[in-house]
Amino acid sequence: MDATQLKRIPLFAGASDEELAKVATFAQAKEVPEGTVVVSEGGFSRELLAIEDGSAEVTRDGERIADLGQGDIFGEAGMLDDELRSATVTATSRLKLISLGHFEVQRLKKDAPEVYGRIEDLVEERKAQS
Repeated sequence: MDATQLKRIPLFAGASDEELAKVATFAQAKEVPEGTVVVSEGGFSRELLAIEDGSAEVTRDGERIADLGQGDIFGEAGMLDDELRSATVTATSRLKLISLGHFEVQRLKKDAPEVYGRIEDLVEERKAQS
């Protein structure tokens, strides 16, 4: 993956070029069609996902709780806390995603500590909101 793709995601926007290069080596691009359930509530959290392009809906217990779009991140809480997914995310348009697996997110602690710190901050913000 090209590191410049990562800069379009607010989570990575302030990272140094060196950090972005490290993240880019293990980030993967994915595309999913409209209507696809990307992650399911109650499932295991095996990846952090960032929306490069497109939109998605977040539901919990069948009720819509949020809409996601370009630059939004999901799946981060389960990655850090080793918890089951707290919501379902469904593509409401074709989605271009950037994916980081569990092992890769853990590598960020060493390889890109500022990025990992921003992920931790995001998890805390979302816990405070729920």
